[in-house]
Amino acid sequence: MDNAENISTVEKQIGSSKNIYSSEILPLEKHQSIEKSGQIGFDVERLLPKQTYIECGVEKLTALVNAVGLGGQVDRITEIFQNLTTSWGDRRVGETSTWKSDVSDDCAPFEFSLALAPDRAELRVLIEAQGTAPDLYTNWQAGLELNKYIAQHFNVSLDRFEQIADLYTPANPEAKFSMWHAICFYPDKEPSFKLYLNPQAQQPSRAAAIVEESLVRLGFTHAWPTLAETAAQRGPDKDEFVYFSLDLAADTQARVKVYIRHQDATPAALESALSAARNYVPGDAIEFCKAMAPGQTSFTAKSAISAFSWVVGDDAIPSSSTLHLPISNYATDDRAVCDRLDLYFIERGLPVSTYNSAITALTNRKLEAGIGMHSYTSLRRDKQQRRVTLYLNPEVNAVRPPRKMSTVQPAQSSRSLAEMVHYYEEYTVAHHPFLQRLQREEVNPAHIWLLFMNVREGVVTHFTRLLANVVGRVDDERIRCILTKQLNEELGNGNINAVHRKLFDRLISGIDAWRMASFTEEMLIPGREYSQNLEAIYVDLDCYEGVGAAILMEIHGKQFDLCLGQEFRKTNIELSKIAWLTMHEEIEIDHADEALILARFLADSAPGTLAAKQGAEKTRIASWKFLDRLYRLCFC
Repeated sequence: MDNAENISTVEKQIGSSKNIYSSEILPLEKHQSIEKSGQIGFDVERLLPKQTYIECGVEKLTALVNAVGLGGQVDRITEIFQNLTTSWGDRRVGETSTWKSDVSDDCAPFEFSLALAPDRAELRVLIEAQGTAPDLYTNWQAGLELNKYIAQHFNVSLDRFEQIADLYTPANPEAKFSMWHAICFYPDKEPSFKLYLNPQAQQPSRAAAIVEESLVRLGFTHAWPTLAETAAQRGPDKDEFVYFSLDLAADTQARVKVYIRHQDATPAALESALSAARNYVPGDAIEFCKAMAPGQTSFTAKSAISAFSWVVGDDAIPSSSTLHLPISNYATDDRAVCDRLDLYFIERGLPVSTYNSAITALTNRKLEAGIGMHSYTSLRRDKQQRRVTLYLNPEVNAVRPPRKMSTVQPAQSSRSLAEMVHYYEEYTVAHHPFLQRLQREEVNPAHIWLLFMNVREGVVTHFTRLLANVVGRVDDERIRCILTKQLNEELGNGNINAVHRKLFDRLISGIDAWRMASFTEEMLIPGREYSQNLEAIYVDLDCYEGVGAAILMEIHGKQFDLCLGQEFRKTNIELSKIAWLTMHEEIEIDHADEALILARFLADSAPGTLAAKQGAEKTRIASWKFLDRLYRLCFC
């Protein structure tokens, strides 16, 4: 029978069964992909009632287990998999659901991965426990139940999870997940378990603070500055905390891991981020980027991810870092991906035959017929040996068609300036880990004093001059009018005794009793660096960058004042001594409202808008780094 006859037979089967199995017919793109690959017979079988997820998962897992040399454990491995997936295992592949699992690229609730080093292979399965009616909250409860099951049947420890569980209990309905579990299978030891938690499950803007508090609770009290200053040095809008992982073991090598998504990162930026760890080898990251995504200057289509691990005995510096590249977004098809991996494996002495056996066992289509089987590839140095992990999308729901182009170049942000203002209001600077830790711990007057000394050095001393410079250069009268009003208020509306700088000096005098006993002039470096950064934005660049900076500073000013006002009120300070702060708590609210008006004015002028957006972004990063430096001074 030729292909035309086969296709006719398929069409007849679709027509005769669609009333019964209409929700179980293959997606069109998968039908076409398989049709092009020549596997018409396979297509006919899959158009009939689909397998359950557990049937499909066991089938694929069995093939992988045998391919990577773990065949002697196949019965036990598949039994464990079935026992851990009972919350969704009986559902039919392709069943309509309001919950789209983020575990795999095709929304299946499981994913396989294969870690390959020169001398060993490890097979892993990542799963998402789900509620009967899956959503963020029922899935969290299902995850807790799965924790109990694992604790009853395997040698695991949930102690560290229980220390931080309250930080991850979901409250943000837009979060993509609440809890995942991973099982690792080895050729020479018992399986191990890992737990993945979502730092954004409560509130995305608090993700960094959630990670910082988790590390402190788990005993890594000095870990945050390394993450902030090296791994996430581009600020919260570019380097985003997305996963927090725990090895569910009680031994000293059980890891705590933090994952950061790097938006629009260049290979050089990824290299710099990974240098935070002790296992870092210069050049590894750039080389891996070139091998996996040739010609890619920035990972824009989908962001790269870095991961950092701490074990008992670590503190400031993590033991290891790992680079995860979303390779399927930077290749035309899976054949191209395989060719790149084959070459890298051969050149670096990695087990290419094991990799090829695994791919052959997993695939049921031609590699050039789609893209997405390899969702990520990762690189980690393990005792100086390279170890590459392949994250394998099961492709049970759909196959993405091949792409025409594999290289994606950077794109400009599409946010309007007004949208950025709303974003900065929501992603408040008050959620920076320094200010969050200041608030959650017993009030420390010495830390407040040091903060305000640096605020005077960084902002207050020079702010009126900086703002006046922008007023003098901007050519939009509407903008100049609002900025002039703000400048006049900073200068006391003509009353020398009400000049904000003078009021701030009185505040500093009023809290002199809080002076840090160990204070040295070097402790003012954060403020001086902040001042230099603001000088460059307000004075040295396009005047509209200064407008963007002014918009951002008013938003941050309101958030900062309200946050610190709460801290002052925990002390017995007389409010008359902090008149600058109490006055700013009111004035900055008006100024923050004016920020949105300025943003709307700038919507009329494309060139000015672009410069203002850049100024706001630069100021946001400068403010974040200022607080990073203060964190190190106060808490490390």
